[in-house]
Amino acid sequence: MLDDLDRRLIEMLARDGRRSFASLAEESGVSQSTVRTRLARLREDDALQIVALCNALLLGHQVVRLLLRVRNLTPRSVANGLLGITQINHVALVAGSHDLYLEATCRDQPQLIDLMDEIRRHPGVAAIQPIIVTSLAKDYTWEGLRGTAGQSISDPDG
Repeated sequence: MLDDLDRRLIEMLARDGRRSFASLAEESGVSQSTVRTRLARLREDDALQIVALCNALLLGHQVVRLLLRVRNLTPRSVANGLLGITQINHVALVAGSHDLYLEATCRDQPQLIDLMDEIRRHPGVAAIQPIIVTSLAKDYTWEGLRGTAGQSISDPDG
């Protein structure tokens, strides 16, 4: 579970991932060693990864979301088999009319076609519904960590 300090640190890093421990400590009112320890724990727990994000559309790339239906294999096994495909940057098991949700970025349309062909050939993939992203209105943020969104229902303060 994340506490208020974890959320504040993540929120500050979401605005500027290059901030120093000193700057984070000063703004959050804790010591630099506390910040260092907290961020190390968040990284070790896979709750936080500090990376540079770009808008792939502005770089001229093809951005696609893919909904997959699986047959004859478990969705988890198909998902694990797709992890090694370079263009795929997000793989999630989902509930509903589809089994998997993928996000991918390709340098151009020919690479997108190759990616779709590779996924179709993958064992267990029964159907693919591509969603081509034409404009990005909002990118990923940690906004869900504010307020009650993303809180445990057992959290008395959430």
